[in-house]
Order: sequence, then structure tokens, then C-alpha cells
Amino acid sequence: MSSPANESGASLAGRRALVTGGARGLGLAFAGALAAQGADVMIGDIDPDLVRSTADLVRRGSERGVRVLVDRLDISAPDDVARGVEHAATLLGGIDIVINNAAVVRVTRPLDDDLATALADFEAVVGVNLRGTYLVGRAAIPYLVERGGDIVNITTDHVHTCGYPIEVDHTEAQLCRWAHTRRPPLGGAGFDVYDASKAGVQALTRAWSRALAPAGVRVNSFGMGSTDTPMLRAHLGDQPLAPGTMNADDVANVLVELILDGRTGDDVTLWPGHPCRLGPLGLDGTLMASAQ
Repeated sequence: MSSPANESGASLAGRRALVTGGARGLGLAFAGALAAQGADVMIGDIDPDLVRSTADLVRRGSERGVRVLVDRLDISAPDDVARGVEHAATLLGGIDIVINNAAVVRVTRPLDDDLATALADFEAVVGVNLRGTYLVGRAAIPYLVERGGDIVNITTDHVHTCGYPIEVDHTEAQLCRWAHTRRPPLGGAGFDVYDASKAGVQALTRAWSRALAPAGVRVNSFGMGSTDTPMLRAHLGDQPLAPGTMNADDVANVLVELILDGRTGDDVTLWPGHPCRLGPLGLDGTLMASAQ
């Protein structure tokens, strides 16, 4: 279990977190970082190997005096979301942090795929990434408003790049492949449905941050580029990791910093080859703050 860098000395002790898609990779790292800071955590995932893949984190959480629980949760199914969120709130004694991490990635071919394939890809990707995020958030909001809390919606560096909407300085990011060319807001020709789903999550974050602010609920989006996870390594096969690929525990530590920071309505993104740290309030957060 990693120990997030936290110069303020603040912790998440007493907080109750639901992490979707937490069986492996970044989701598991997010759950570990939250537990390391004292939060009780429910991990929801459809992975059939969920219990085994999280066993070490469950054990280490118990040793630290925090609860790490697991539950099979299909966020694309409304009834299962309602059951899973209620189950998490019952076992944890409430919910005041939601990490909407579960996602599906499919590479699509707009010039070659037939309509049936395109429809299946759309239903699978949007059904989890956007609809599922919406369902979990809406199911959890009644618990979050009880004493305030945080929703962090996981997006991608495809829709908030180091070149868009504001060009990022690359003095400390010479390993970034876009260090000498301004990066456009997209992942590539094969990510039409995926990028659309994540752009929708970004828009949902903005609306929720405004709507939930009076109840003391903060809502931010958190995107990241290539991170060393089992999924990435499986995709690469025998290919080596690209220079600047991020570490999952480092990314998870920034997630904890974001929650402790107290901002809302912001769009925080980490890019490969850039310093893996929480930056100052961005454009979205600044505009949100000025509108309150």
C-alpha cells in the first residue's frame, strides 16, 4: 500500500470511498492510495478474479486499521448500480468519496466497421464510460450530500491534452512526445467512441460541480495518459514501455492530493513525460470558482 506524498499532514481518516473498476491497474492503485490515507474503501468491479486480485490490499488495509471491501458491480446495469451503491453505503456507514474509474476501451475503425459493429462498440463503451459514470454518481449523490464529499470522474489525456485548451510549458517535460509540437485534443482516429464518452464525462463533471456545490460536494475530473498497468503491458506485448510512461502509484497519489486540495469543477490531467504532480487550479476550476 503506497503512502501518498502529503506535506499538509491531512488525511482521509474517517472517509468512506467507493472505487469502481478497482480490481486491477489504476483502480487498484486508487483504492490503495485512499486506504493508505485512512479511508475505508469499497472496490466494485465485474472482474471474476476480484477477490484474489485485491486480497493483498484487503490484508494490508486490515493491518492499518482500515476496511477494504469488495463487491461485484456492473456499472452498465442500473439495478446493479442501485444495489451496489446501497450495499457500499450500508457496509461503510455512508459514502463521501466516489471514484468513477471503471471504463471500457475499444479501438474503432470509422472507415471500415459496418453499422452493427459500430453500434456494438458504441453501446459497450458509452454504456460503461458515460452512462455508467452517470448512474453511479446519481445513485451516490443522496449519500454524498449527507455531510459533503467528493466525486472524481476519471477521464483521459485525449480530451485535455498538454496542448489544449491551454498549451502547457514543456521545460520539465522533454520526454513528452509533444514537447516540440502543440498536441491537439484527440487520442487518434481509432478512438472516436472512447474520446466522445470521456468528453461527455468531462461535461458531466462541470454540470455536477455547479449543481452539487451548495451541498458541499466537490466534483472534479482526473485524466491521465499512458500509465504502467497490466492492461497497458498486455496491449504492448513484447514492446517496451515508452519513455515517460507514468507509474500507477504516483498517479494515485495525485488523486489523493486532488481530494485533499478541496477544489471543485476542475479538470486535472497528467501527461506522460511530464512531472506527475497536482498542478495549480486550471481553467475549468478557475471559471467555476469565479461563477460561485
